[in-house]
Amino acid sequence: KLLPGYDMISNAALANDGDGRDADASDPGDWTTATEANDPNGLFYQCGSLDPATNRYTGEQSSWHGTQVAGIIAAITDNGIGMAGVGPNLRVLPVRVLGKCGGYDSDIIAAMRWAAGLVVQGVPPNLNRARVINMSLSGGGGCTSAYRDVVAEVNAAGTVVVAAAGNSEGHAAGAPANCDGVIAVAALRHAGTKVGFSDLGPEIAIS
Repeated sequence: KLLPGYDMISNAALANDGDGRDADASDPGDWTTATEANDPNGLFYQCGSLDPATNRYTGEQSSWHGTQVAGIIAAITDNGIGMAGVGPNLRVLPVRVLGKCGGYDSDIIAAMRWAAGLVVQGVPPNLNRARVINMSLSGGGGCTSAYRDVVAEVNAAGTVVVAAAGNSEGHAAGAPANCDGVIAVAALRHAGTKVGFSDLGPEIAIS
C-alpha cells in the first residue's frame, strides 16, 4: 500500500544511507553508536542517553518510528497477518525527513511541500499528492514564519496537516503542532488520562 515516496534528508551522514536526497524513501535506521555519541567533534555528539555511572553517552538502537506509525495508519487488512491499519483503504506516501539524531526544519518544510504536490527545487514532481500529511514529530518553541508559510501553502493546495503535540512531558505544544492550520494531537492512556510524556496546550485538537 506504499506509493513512490522520497528521501528528503539532505545531509548524507544524517540520512545514514550514503547519500542525500533521492527517490529511495526506505529507512536504514536512525541508530547511533557510543563512539559517535561521545565524539565532541562529531555530528552525533550527545545523541545518546547519559550513563551516570560512567558519565558517558550510550549508543541508541533504531526507533523505526515512521515505519511503526505507517503501519498503524495503513497496514494491510483482512490477510490474517500481523496487525490491521486503522484505514483499510488508505495508501501511504513515505517521505523521510528525520535520520540519526533528528533532522533539519528545512528538510521537513521541503518534504511538506513535496507531499502536497508543490514544486521543490531539485526534486522531481510528486504525482500522488497527499490528502493528509501525518507528522509524528515535534520541535520546541513557537511556530516560526517558515512553518506558518508552508502550512498555509499546503492547506491552500487542499492538504490537511496533522502533527504530534510533542513528548517533552507536559510542556507547551511544539512546532509545527502549534501552528495555525495544523491538527495537533496529544496522547492518552488506555484509561483516558493524558500520557505523562505528551505535551499540552490550547492548540490541541484531538487526543
